[in-house]
Amino acid sequence: MAKKKKPPELTFQQHIADFLVREHGYAVLDQSDITDTEHCIAEAELWAFLEATQADQIKKLADDYGTDAREAIFKALRKELEHTPLWMLFRHGLKVRGLEFHLYYPKPRSAASAAADKFAKNRFSFRPHCYFGDANHEIDFVLYLNGLPIVALELKHELNENVHDAVAQFTKRDHRHRIFRHPFLYLAADTSDVMAATDPRQEGNFRWHNRGLTNAPMNAQEYPVEFLYREVLSPGQLLEALSFFLLRVPEREAEDDKPARPAFTIFPRYHQSRLVRRVAEDISAHFAATGDIGKKYLAEHSAGSGKTLSICWLADRLHSLFQPGTNEKLVDITFILTDRKSLDTNIREDMDKFAQLKAVVGIARKSDDLPRFLRERKSIIVTTQQKFAWVLDEIRNNPVLKTLRVAFLIDEAHRSQEGQMGAAIRLPFRTPGEPDSEAPEEDPEEQIARVIREHDGNQLFVAFTATPAPATVSMFGQPFDSYTEAEAIAEGYIVDVAAGIISYKTLYHLHCPMVPPPDEERLYPKGVVSKALQNLAFQDDGLIQYKAEVMLRVFEKEVAPLIGGRAKAMIVASSRVAGLRYFTIIKEKLKERGAGYQVLFAFSDFVHPETNAAISEHAVNGLQTGELIEDRFEGDDYRLMVVASKFQTGFDQPLLAGMFLDKPVLGRNAVQTLSRLNRCHPGKRDVVVVDFTNNAKQILTAFATYRVGTPFEPQEPDQDTCLALHAEILAAGVFTQQDAGDLLSLIEHGTDARVQFQVNALRTRFQARLADWEGRKAFVALLARFVRSFHFLTCFFTYPAAIGEFATFAEYVGPQLVKAGSVSELMQQVRATVVTKAAVQFQGVTTSGGRVRLKPGKGAGGAGPAPVKVSVQDVIAQIRATFDITDEEALYIRQVTEEKIADPVIRTTVQAHRGNVIYLEGAYRGQVNGEIQSAYNAHGRYEELTDHKYTDTGGIFDIMAVTVIQAHLSLAA
Repeated sequence: MAKKKKPPELTFQQHIADFLVREHGYAVLDQSDITDTEHCIAEAELWAFLEATQADQIKKLADDYGTDAREAIFKALRKELEHTPLWMLFRHGLKVRGLEFHLYYPKPRSAASAAADKFAKNRFSFRPHCYFGDANHEIDFVLYLNGLPIVALELKHELNENVHDAVAQFTKRDHRHRIFRHPFLYLAADTSDVMAATDPRQEGNFRWHNRGLTNAPMNAQEYPVEFLYREVLSPGQLLEALSFFLLRVPEREAEDDKPARPAFTIFPRYHQSRLVRRVAEDISAHFAATGDIGKKYLAEHSAGSGKTLSICWLADRLHSLFQPGTNEKLVDITFILTDRKSLDTNIREDMDKFAQLKAVVGIARKSDDLPRFLRERKSIIVTTQQKFAWVLDEIRNNPVLKTLRVAFLIDEAHRSQEGQMGAAIRLPFRTPGEPDSEAPEEDPEEQIARVIREHDGNQLFVAFTATPAPATVSMFGQPFDSYTEAEAIAEGYIVDVAAGIISYKTLYHLHCPMVPPPDEERLYPKGVVSKALQNLAFQDDGLIQYKAEVMLRVFEKEVAPLIGGRAKAMIVASSRVAGLRYFTIIKEKLKERGAGYQVLFAFSDFVHPETNAAISEHAVNGLQTGELIEDRFEGDDYRLMVVASKFQTGFDQPLLAGMFLDKPVLGRNAVQTLSRLNRCHPGKRDVVVVDFTNNAKQILTAFATYRVGTPFEPQEPDQDTCLALHAEILAAGVFTQQDAGDLLSLIEHGTDARVQFQVNALRTRFQARLADWEGRKAFVALLARFVRSFHFLTCFFTYPAAIGEFATFAEYVGPQLVKAGSVSELMQQVRATVVTKAAVQFQGVTTSGGRVRLKPGKGAGGAGPAPVKVSVQDVIAQIRATFDITDEEALYIRQVTEEKIADPVIRTTVQAHRGNVIYLEGAYRGQVNGEIQSAYNAHGRYEELTDHKYTDTGGIFDIMAVTVIQAHLSLAA
């Protein structure tokens, strides 16, 4: 008779049971071993552990009180379990008549520690098909530590059921049974996915606990969820959870706008514990090998990743790291650097959950807090990013602090609004702008990277960011740990804001009565002129009136009904002047409509270029002294906010469900801006994005590029680059090393008037020796390239003092060599230009092809398409057939394409990923496109960089990128 085949679910369960015994050394309990059926405790297991580790305490209890010690201990345990979570008794111990008993022993710091022997006596076991209540109720697995239940696990095989059925099995049970109270972790899993909860009573308590969008086995012959039974259920990680990761959030009574909340337990999501564990292991290994902690880590964690808690856990772990076999701390001080709002709310509230850290954490809210915490040697100090450079200077200049090992955890560098990183982090010399200068500040991430380069020593840096800048990737290398936007969307932590964008094309005709002669017109880079004219058009009163009406209609119809009628929207204006007009016009329109809500205008104070009046955010919005505009916006009576270069990053308002873009946003900036909409809120399912800049495709391309991680590759540093550029500048015969020394000495000791007199002399010499305009542009670009190279490469190499001196000189003098008068003349012409006709035209909805699915297809594998043989000449012919280009443009297309076809780095990357079509045609194509644009910039071809036929998706740069990739695929074939 044929042997009956075991059901697939039982096969899956047996595989895990065998693994736990074979690989982790678990013992298997019989049902009869669980003698306390009410609390599901295997009493003999716990008693055996206590006798093996604390016999002296047991004897003392029996001798002092003349009582049955065993009965006294179990009675005290059951009494405590009435009001204290079991995991907290594990962590803090059980008090029995004034004596303390340990229910487990955590891993000691050293194998030589006296606690090592007791740690080895912890008893791990499990009961498969664990029955409770009566014989009709069972759980697939209950895991025990020293006879006490710590994990409950329900398993399903996808052939019949899935992880959601396992969750439903937990939630539909009779939760009066103690087995649904005592374990600290409840796991629901099928063969491909895992969900976890600390409270199994509601479906919403279960969260995804996967390694990524798709789990994959770590070894052949294992299930895709191998990480679950190999890592998560390993004794080491369960003990680590008990001793370190678990957090208890206390009960909260109802107050003002916050409802009452019962106490609950937090267990980290998979990527959170993975990050903390990996950084701790890596820096410990690095210290053991080198004797220092000088390393940098990039954590690319999306919005919705629980980043604040990750930072707090990491700070706690660094605080508790010790040098191997000693009682000496590995990290003396850990700084958490965040923005002001996060310091006041997120970090403070989450740090409060770490009760064990209360005495060692200092949160610097007042100006004198930070110096005091440094004097007191607080182990963890929370402060703002604005203080970063100050802290590093203090460490460098203080003989005592300089000897300490210090870690910096940097929270979302780009959250700092409008370059408010502080004067110490900004460029040391900056040319003052026009009254309403809208020139963007240096990217805050690049500012932070620069400060690290200038102060780098025996310090540990961990930067957290959802969208790393190229400078950040170059500084830190590839992300050490990633939790992507795609994962956050798939797991339901953020809303997909780029599923589709409603497009309106802004149309306008311009007329300028001041037409410069042809020989002067060429002096103005096309990009500057194009941007200036677009700003002029977008500030036109009639056009703003027209768009404001369209925005209000879309808001009323599409946005306002969302989130139960509470949804808010943001209008991103092209400038502060345009934003002020939007605010005024929308305010009037809302009054005319009798709308039950109002509008705000968020901006940094400025001087109006036409009236010279000082425009203040507080005055315009009628804010009270000390009141923040973001706090005012939280009220239900404010539904619209106009923003100008503010709140496009780092602004969290869960009710924000609409965005109107009247300012072009590209690449990383597009992702950061639209991500203001992605915060979840009960009832929030969809968001509305309306673009008036004809830029929808580029925005969706940016999201596709960043969705699965940073598109940037770290640059391989070459020490000679900086030296070669320095030599090239001196060889031009314009400036000397002596010029640099003289000017820097004058800046330090002289007056500003003398400095400017010297700069004017240098500019006169520059103009005399480089009479040709193109030559002047090229030399200024050379100086800028040298400065960038120096700041980047000093992170890796030490240069002679003369190189640094000349870099500071070039950074100061370079921007002043081309006299600003020509720009003023240009602005005269721009301001004389008038808008003669304007309108907006509905273009339709541009979609990204659907939402991210939890289980994407397997399309990334395989051999890929057959390589297409390409020739540069054929591609140029193709471009000529589609686009109107000159012979000169064709020459540059050929030159740059051939440069990139010869690039060994691109060749290596393409060959390494030749089977991954999605990567090559998506993220990497965008990267090659960026390198092509960098080449055009180096050649001084600025017009192409602002020409839509080149920059649009499917444009000439895109065609060139595809050609380069196909050429390398052909070579590899």
